[in-house]
Amino acid sequence: MKLTAITIIGFVLLVLSLVSCKQTKNKAKDQPYNVLMICVDDLRPELGSYGNKIIKSPNIDKLASEGALFTNHYVQSAICGPSRTTLMTGKLQQSWDLWGDLRKSGIEPEQAIALPHLFKKNGYKTIGIGKITHQPGGVIDENQQIAQIPFSWDSTYTAVGKWKTPWRAFFAYANGDAHNTAMHIGVETPRLPYEAGEVDDTGYPDGLNAQEAIKQIRKLKQEKNPFFLTVGFYKPHLPFNAPKKYWDLYDPDQIPMADNNYAPKNLNNKYSLNKSPELTTHYPWPDGAGIVSEESAKIVKHGYYASVSYIDAQIGLVLDELKKQALDKNTIIILWSDHGWHLGEHGIFGKMTNFSIATNSPLIMRVPGVTNEGSVVNGLVETVDIYPTLAALCGIEVSDDLDGESIAPLLRNPKSKGKPYARSFYYRNNALGTTIKTEQYRIVRWATEKDSTVAIELYDHRNDHEENFNIASENKALTDSLLIQLKGAKFLSPDKPFQAGWE
Repeated sequence: MKLTAITIIGFVLLVLSLVSCKQTKNKAKDQPYNVLMICVDDLRPELGSYGNKIIKSPNIDKLASEGALFTNHYVQSAICGPSRTTLMTGKLQQSWDLWGDLRKSGIEPEQAIALPHLFKKNGYKTIGIGKITHQPGGVIDENQQIAQIPFSWDSTYTAVGKWKTPWRAFFAYANGDAHNTAMHIGVETPRLPYEAGEVDDTGYPDGLNAQEAIKQIRKLKQEKNPFFLTVGFYKPHLPFNAPKKYWDLYDPDQIPMADNNYAPKNLNNKYSLNKSPELTTHYPWPDGAGIVSEESAKIVKHGYYASVSYIDAQIGLVLDELKKQALDKNTIIILWSDHGWHLGEHGIFGKMTNFSIATNSPLIMRVPGVTNEGSVVNGLVETVDIYPTLAALCGIEVSDDLDGESIAPLLRNPKSKGKPYARSFYYRNNALGTTIKTEQYRIVRWATEKDSTVAIELYDHRNDHEENFNIASENKALTDSLLIQLKGAKFLSPDKPFQAGWE
């Protein structure tokens, strides 16, 4: 009789436990998603999860193993401003700042003007930390009182520490110096564009930004409303400054150099290539403007790898805190970079080209209840698609004038086909270079303001994924066919003239 009673009690407890578990799951399912968006500056798909066997990126790789990794994500342009503005608006942009008139007017429009504004209007707590738009901290003043995107954030800022201002923090050196000649920052203290500081992780601003994110996650845990938290890390943007322990992760002799450090065959124009201006002219470069010696190339790539590992560690801290606060089970996590970066490919160290090495960047998403662990999505997607995707996943209606489309179907079925092509552009020497990447090809057209073609490029990615052979002149019929497709694609808002003078 005693045994029977215990058995009955045990059975009842088991049933109650299962009911409770079911109720908890149903409650979690009914809750709106939170969003944690992590933006990383100048990060190319140079990660373990993307097949690199040398680089140390365990935390990003773990995120990829828990969600969906996109292999064919392309940005609007291989330079910061347009890509970030496109991310924020879901529209194809060329500008660094769209919101000046709204800041002046102080009148909030009815329609959402950016992702954080959309989420705030729909009841979300919105926090921005670090670099999300072109301006570090999402602010346009040194005192961090004026948000670049008005009406959108409950709080937006960046940690400045001993560097005192957002832009000095962006170009920070360990001793409190900052330097970038083009930005007129720290010109009195010229420094090389790399540093292995004898400091801990908070010895550079990205470590401080990670700690700010952790503080905000702890606060958001207490909020009743869902949150939209965006954290933007500076590295691996120049200067490649990271704590020495991350440099020590690598034997520089084991880091391979680019095996295609030359211009593509049959490429002879003044538009497609650049002379690494950011690296060799924004700092007191020892080799001279436009020149990167073999010795310098090794140091630069070592610094890039160290910076990636440093940022990976900060991302790990943020993701660990999200899990510690039990927020990971109902939070969409997205990791995105504004563009890639040449590390010697085609003789370039930097961005600002139409090659895939610059326009292709990492995109990783983890959506509880939607993504399967370790999914790989090979379909073509664009940065402009992120806005409608996050809105769709969170059940938020958007205006019908967006240029992107939700990629949620690819998250649910990674083998689904993506877009027919992805678009990018760059402007150089008074010519606009527009490009589309299809499943097999990349076609590039350079044209004057009067729409006169001055150069054409065509690369066959099935046989030449590094884009080393321009085959446009050898395949006229194919080139003409792809040009028709390219000319029919939308690249910029038709009512706005193109802004020249980028370099």
